[in-house]
Amino acid sequence: MPRIGDQFLDCVIYLYPTVDAANAGMAVGGTGFLVGIPYKRAKGYSHRYAVTNSHVIRRGSPIVRLNTRDGKFDVLDIDPQAWIHHPDGDDVAVCPLSLPAEFYRYKMLPADKIFITKEIIGQRDIGPGDEAFFVGRFITHEGRQRNLPSARFGNIAMMPDERVRNYRTGLDQESFLVEARSLSGYSGSPVFVYISAFAHRPGQATTISSGGHGPWLLGIDWGHVAGSQPVLERDGETPVQEGWRVPQNSGMMAVVPAWKLAELLESQELVEMRQQREEQQKLEAGHSKTAD
Repeated sequence: MPRIGDQFLDCVIYLYPTVDAANAGMAVGGTGFLVGIPYKRAKGYSHRYAVTNSHVIRRGSPIVRLNTRDGKFDVLDIDPQAWIHHPDGDDVAVCPLSLPAEFYRYKMLPADKIFITKEIIGQRDIGPGDEAFFVGRFITHEGRQRNLPSARFGNIAMMPDERVRNYRTGLDQESFLVEARSLSGYSGSPVFVYISAFAHRPGQATTISSGGHGPWLLGIDWGHVAGSQPVLERDGETPVQEGWRVPQNSGMMAVVPAWKLAELLESQELVEMRQQREEQQKLEAGHSKTAD
């Protein structure tokens, strides 16, 4: 895995249950990231969205903390009702944001360029073994004076051919499995896949990849799939009930595919909101010219 570009770190935001918790940097909440959708009628402008898991918001962490240009952070007191959830129950939520670039330090993932699609997967023969990384909030060492996201690494372990039971939503969630050692606090993190320049493509004649390496946004970390093992009695320990099992972190991170985020962003509700915003800004610009 090559050096991770700073833009992937700068797209990360932190989520907290309250403004006080955000200001104190309490070890609660989750991770999110910023995505941009270009304006239809004005080049160089983008609609900005905060993205995270639906369960992070519904379990009470809608408050956003992000970095400012002076090396500190700011807290956005966002109403939970401002977050919009995937209509099919997928573990994805977004919130439109207004972020003055002169005050905040951030990058946005371009939705029109970086999202993985089923077509890209087929064209590039992406599958088990391909390298992945994700960036988010290492909740015990996250940065107190400003957000300091950490990067973690792994590999795709299983493609989303069979749904995974999401124990937080109770639904069977379409998911990639990535061996990447996710922990509490990383829920909502962006997960990327990258093809090594020397990676073997089983479905292609050449053995050396010569272009289109990514990274692509694979999806959103919604948690890890727990394994379990029998509880064994050892010498000197209190006996336990026969058949009991204890959960273990299997090292398998479950990832909502990026196309589920794309579905939400292209939903009628959000498309209409973007159209209204662009029309309003057009009207305001016209009034300003008239006043001049």
